[in-house]
Amino acid sequence: MAAAQYKFYYPELYIGTNQGVALWTNVGFDPEVEQNFDVRYHGGITVRYIIQKYFGIQAELNYTQRGWSETSKTTGERYDHRLDYLELPLVTHIFFGPQIFKFYINLGPKIRYMIYDVTTAPFSTGAGVQQTKPIDDKFDYSIFAGVGFEVRPKNVGSFFLEARFDYGLGNIFTARKGEDFARSNNIAITISVGYMFNILSKKKKKNEL
Repeated sequence: MAAAQYKFYYPELYIGTNQGVALWTNVGFDPEVEQNFDVRYHGGITVRYIIQKYFGIQAELNYTQRGWSETSKTTGERYDHRLDYLELPLVTHIFFGPQIFKFYINLGPKIRYMIYDVTTAPFSTGAGVQQTKPIDDKFDYSIFAGVGFEVRPKNVGSFFLEARFDYGLGNIFTARKGEDFARSNNIAITISVGYMFNILSKKKKKNEL
């Protein structure tokens, strides 16, 4: 009886791309540093595997820009420090809704490594130590949570829009006792749009014949 009631869920394996912006990037300095609102690039490739009705796992390889900028109240000069990372999010994907239109939640950890560090000149007067101090740690890690919705037109693939909040657990400057900053973690809100294609769909159709 139990075996007769069991419904097999055919696995789905999606591969695609996500493209968007880090809509707000900030470094959580302690002591606090007054920063501007910055928009930077964020994007990469996405692989998602779904084997249960409301649950899947996902991995991404992203190129993402972080950092911060400041504007001098005295001279009007702008200082910008951009940090470019390759990052690997490991995602728990929870979704619900009808087949063609779904809402979802993504959450999990990220690890990333800085591949590029570019900065403008410090303020001519009143520059803080963060403007002249070199980055201490290229390796970073964080936790994130995101919400999104997805549209799946029949035999076309999947289109999605997602917003995430990313909170860094590491520091870009050494945070040991006696150092300049007790905390200097990356914080960002990202907005992404993307497209994915289920590469198991053709196999599914062949098996159903």
